[in-house]
Formats: sequence, C-alpha cells, structure tokens
Amino acid sequence: MADARTRRKDRLTAALIAVSLVALAVVSLLGSPTLWVAWAVLTVVASGAAMVRFNRDRENAD
Repeated sequence: MADARTRRKDRLTAALIAVSLVALAVVSLLGSPTLWVAWAVLTVVASGAAMVRFNRDRENAD
C-alpha cells in the first residue's frame, strides 16, 4: 500500500487536474482570447510549481 506522502501527492495532483478543468470550462464559455492566454500561463505555472515541489519533497526524503 502507498505511504502517506504518495497519497498526499496523488490528492494534490487530482486537485490540480480538477481545478484546471473547471477553469478551462469557464474560459471556454467566456471565449475571451485574453482569458485563454491567462489560463494557459497559469496552468503551466501551477504544473511546474507542483513538479518542483514534488521533486524537492523526494530529495528531502532521501
């Protein structure tokens, strides 16, 4: 069975996906090009920050 750290990362990943999909739905309904660009930038920043955090957690655990 997965340890608590892995389960926490899985929950955070699922939350990141859910928030991205909800934001995508809102942006697609509004259809503003500016919102599309903002959504894309924020999605990349959030995903990158999550990857950096997960990798730092792994390095600290070793």
